Amino acid sequence: MKTKVLHSYLLKAYLPPFFLTLFIGVFVFFLIHVFTYMDDIIGKGMGAWILTQFFFYSFLTFIPIAMPLAVLLSSIMTFGNLAENYELAAMKSSGLSLFKIIRPIFVFIVFLAGFTFLFNNFILPHITLKSANLLWDIRQAKPTLSIKEGVYYSQLDGYSIKVGKKSNDGQTLYNVNIYDHSGGLGNNIQLYADSGMMKTSADTNYLQIQLNSGSRYEDIIQEETHKKTRPLMQLLYKELNINVDMSSFKMKQTKEELFKNHHEMMNVWQINDEMDTMDLEINKKYENLNYQFNTYFLARTIRTSGFNVPNKNIKQFYASLSKDEYRQALENTQNLVRSSSGYIDSINQEVFNKQFTKLEYCVGWHKKISISFACIVLFFVGASLGAIIRKGGMGLPVVVAVLFFLLYYVVSIIYEDLAMEGVYTAAFGSWFPLLLFLPLGIFLTFKAAKDSALFDMSSYTEPIKKLFKKNNS
Repeated sequence: MKTKVLHSYLLKAYLPPFFLTLFIGVFVFFLIHVFTYMDDIIGKGMGAWILTQFFFYSFLTFIPIAMPLAVLLSSIMTFGNLAENYELAAMKSSGLSLFKIIRPIFVFIVFLAGFTFLFNNFILPHITLKSANLLWDIRQAKPTLSIKEGVYYSQLDGYSIKVGKKSNDGQTLYNVNIYDHSGGLGNNIQLYADSGMMKTSADTNYLQIQLNSGSRYEDIIQEETHKKTRPLMQLLYKELNINVDMSSFKMKQTKEELFKNHHEMMNVWQINDEMDTMDLEINKKYENLNYQFNTYFLARTIRTSGFNVPNKNIKQFYASLSKDEYRQALENTQNLVRSSSGYIDSINQEVFNKQFTKLEYCVGWHKKISISFACIVLFFVGASLGAIIRKGGMGLPVVVAVLFFLLYYVVSIIYEDLAMEGVYTAAFGSWFPLLLFLPLGIFLTFKAAKDSALFDMSSYTEPIKKLFKKNNS
């Protein structure tokens, strides 16, 4: 019964800082992401529902990235608080080892690692697909209609509009100039008006412009003789209504199928299938290249324009040619070599692109799994650091946790880039940060289990002082 109470107490001490740090970590990554694309979002006139969906999906995509940080930070805070309040010492004095104390939280971390993998593998691809699709649609949408005084506005497809003055209501216009090139024939239609009214239709698909007291000029350029005769049509009007299509200002929903081919939108089994498909495509390209050389290029090297060459006696054939025939055969051979070289270069480039894409997929495959194990490794680092530094709260533990996480994050990025450049394999580049932190976690855990004063400088300086005292005596 006492063990259950202790386990419950430890979990209650660990869970609040974990969820708090998880939310803060996700929120920080989310803000960085949003500020990165702020220029693509502002001024597009997106509705509240569209922005809410985009922010919600973007927020959820950073949960796996922030999970190791939350585990590391909450572990340092929790065990730092326990050590600072001498609760950890009291548990050890009652006969419990550090490994038994951290057992309930470790079980929770194991389940958390499993949840992280399931989230990465099944939920995150769908969320990333939704987020990428919305971001693409938002970026493709045009800015909201904003016509300024004295400046030509050309965002409307087929029209350029300039107004001399706008009234306070934003609808009444004065000294209006409009160039209509919607017919694709240049600025062959010009409209001028002393005043006018402008508003969008009820369905927001059209911009309705009412022009008052003006003129319309049109160059008739459909006729064959228009360059000589320069025909012109002029219309004077008291009132003229124009409807301008504004459908391009609305956000168009792109089909999600166009984004499904990226590894971030796939689970590990789909990535495996995609990499197998890439291997088959690469082998097929090499087979086609081999077939081309055996049946086409090699055969043409022994055949020149207008001459049939016996395969068994090529040297004798070339020796029998005249100078002009030999020169022609030589030029044909050089052209064939150039075309063959170009074909080989194109195949090599296609294969390189396929192999690079496959490497991206392979790194993504390992990354979906390695983040789960990062939670376990960083838990031992954080728990042992908290027990050693014996300091809780949001001060020193936060600084230490952020420094360790930055080290992990920077090393992860560096080795992923090295793997993408082919310096290391995708497996080594993805797992090396954990291989680096695993011995550190084991070392710190054993030091914490033995109550080692790892960060107590006196434990290092005292032996040196004693050594000098002996030498002086």
